[in-house]
Amino acid sequence: MRNGDHKKNSIETRVLVLMPTGRDASLVCRTLGAAGIQCCICRDVEELTAEIQKGAGAVLLAEEALTSDSLDLLSSAFDSQPVWSDLSVTLFAGNAQNAELLAATVGNRFNVTIVERPIRIPMLLSGVRGALRARQRQYESRDFLRQLEESDYQKDLFLATLSHELRTPLNSILGWIQLLRSNDRSVNAERGLEVIERNAMAQAEIISDILFVSRIITGKLELEIEPVAIVPVIEQAIEVVRPSAELKKIKITTDFDVDGAIVEGNPERLTQIFWNILSNAVKFTREGGAIGVEVKFDEGKAKIVITDNGQGIEPEFLPLIFERFRQADSSFTRKVGGLGLGLAIVRHLVELHKGEVSVYSAGLGYGTSFTVTLPLAETEVLPTIVDDDEVQRDINAENILKGVRILIVEDNEDSRDMLTVLFSQMDAEITGMPSVDDAIEELKKRKYDVLISDIGMPDRDGYDLIRNVRSLPSENGGSIPAIALTGYASLQDRELALEAGFQAHCSKPLDIEELINTLSDILQPSV
Repeated sequence: MRNGDHKKNSIETRVLVLMPTGRDASLVCRTLGAAGIQCCICRDVEELTAEIQKGAGAVLLAEEALTSDSLDLLSSAFDSQPVWSDLSVTLFAGNAQNAELLAATVGNRFNVTIVERPIRIPMLLSGVRGALRARQRQYESRDFLRQLEESDYQKDLFLATLSHELRTPLNSILGWIQLLRSNDRSVNAERGLEVIERNAMAQAEIISDILFVSRIITGKLELEIEPVAIVPVIEQAIEVVRPSAELKKIKITTDFDVDGAIVEGNPERLTQIFWNILSNAVKFTREGGAIGVEVKFDEGKAKIVITDNGQGIEPEFLPLIFERFRQADSSFTRKVGGLGLGLAIVRHLVELHKGEVSVYSAGLGYGTSFTVTLPLAETEVLPTIVDDDEVQRDINAENILKGVRILIVEDNEDSRDMLTVLFSQMDAEITGMPSVDDAIEELKKRKYDVLISDIGMPDRDGYDLIRNVRSLPSENGGSIPAIALTGYASLQDRELALEAGFQAHCSKPLDIEELINTLSDILQPSV
């Protein structure tokens, strides 16, 4: 516990004592102190109310301290408590008659327990400990409310950042589209298309990160695990960020003492881990800086250390760096974009690989070091075998669509038109339908070679479509090969599509090469 936290906790659990006559206050505090309970003696009600504002676990009060004015002051202090607080007061009365009078006077003004003097020490300790336990529960409620408020604030901040990060590339996309439509000969069309593509991919990456985090939060992320050589995975991640590093003249050095290190993992997700860390390092390292990547053995584990001499991290933010919706700089003047989800994804992926990730920085201006530790696998990686059929499939993928009759079911007209143009360029025969009912009627009229359908459509979705299709006779298209092309992109969505009756599942935004290869796969057996 930090010194500040300990001091705050000490103030919040102390017992405030106001017993203005004789030695009662000192005797009570001595008794409580012997039992490990901290006390604070107050001289009058004014001092008591001031100390209550600082923090207290309970109040012990003698009836001699109460006058009409002091009672009003004390009641005002309790009325101003925050909603979670109900500070307990034990009021000592001189006799039974006074106790009844005090109950009538103050019993409904604040949380008070009235006892008669003299009181036995065991009863005093028991009462105080009970009051402190109740107060502790109140503090837990307070802390929970603060966490909710902080969470709401961070989510609001995240949504504001998300809006900015999505609108910025959208601004470039729409701006260049208007320029290209202007027919101004001075406009460089090739450059405009490059900008549009780059910004559309940036938007797709943002959306992918959000969906990925959603799958993590809901526990729907599943990994296909196999033995993986860790060094090639890291080298691949380095090659992905190298162009960005070279633009900033950042030198990336490697020290791989264990080229043969094998871990149990998912190659794609392992690459994502190191790509996220390395891209972060490139973002926050100044021009002409350096990034070092080291791999070594450590007690049956592979330890990967990625160090940069860049911006560094403030000590207060270090414990929060792997949390979702957290950014060290969330101001409008921040120099580096992004949603701040990358390192949260890193932590979850490392944990799914039964590993650990940590970060160290000496502070702003002193660089950052990330350490990923992964358990080594007990089996070896099998050599990669090139599939000649797969190579031939890639060569002939586009040719196989010539003359193929494709039925496209997509309620979004722009998407439907884009697919029509795409496949028409490959000499396929295309028919587009905007709804499930229209598609079913079309299948009854004409024979098609393949069906490509969206999932999320109004009235009836793609699952309704494929179930209806599969109930048709073969001559009416009941056995037609079908692909789900949808924005529902998780592993569970893929499984749902296959269970419903689709042969394949491709996610939006469209990867043309993937879609063509998928078409080739499901058409080749029947062509």
